[in-house]
Amino acid sequence: MRPMIPFIAKTIFMTANMFLPYQPADIYPLLCPVREYEWIAEWKCDLIKSESGVNEKGCIFRTNFEGCGGPEIWVTSVFEPNKRLEFVRTSPSLATLYEIELEAVPGGTELTWTQHVTALNPEGNLLLEQHDPKQYNEMIQSLETKLNVYLTKHNGGTTPATCTPSAN
Repeated sequence: MRPMIPFIAKTIFMTANMFLPYQPADIYPLLCPVREYEWIAEWKCDLIKSESGVNEKGCIFRTNFEGCGGPEIWVTSVFEPNKRLEFVRTSPSLATLYEIELEAVPGGTELTWTQHVTALNPEGNLLLEQHDPKQYNEMIQSLETKLNVYLTKHNGGTTPATCTPSAN
């Protein structure tokens, strides 16, 4: 009988910054699974649980983007308006702690986007081995551009949005 080789999970850490010439109160409401439809054309999610119809502590939604290890469940674990958001994301292959911090600075807001991603199985390790750090920075730059375009078009104002929870 062959001895079982223990699984050793790989973990990666990614962080990137962005600056937007708007106040945290203009940006924070847009960091929401419902409001992201307004400014991210390719965004898709199924809202599973939200008392308010938008993001809040305990909000749960599902996504299924390529390269994320399969369908993901997101749970908003920290919700500090205009300051900080944290999500716990899990897929069959990966677990992620996703943090977004907002800090008012002269002329606008600096956002720090951080992900701690840990493999849950050999398939997850393979996904992390294929990770290209440039892709994360490019994604954050793309989000910065999209947020800036949206906020400029809407003069920094925000509009309330509601959504019907998923029947799934």
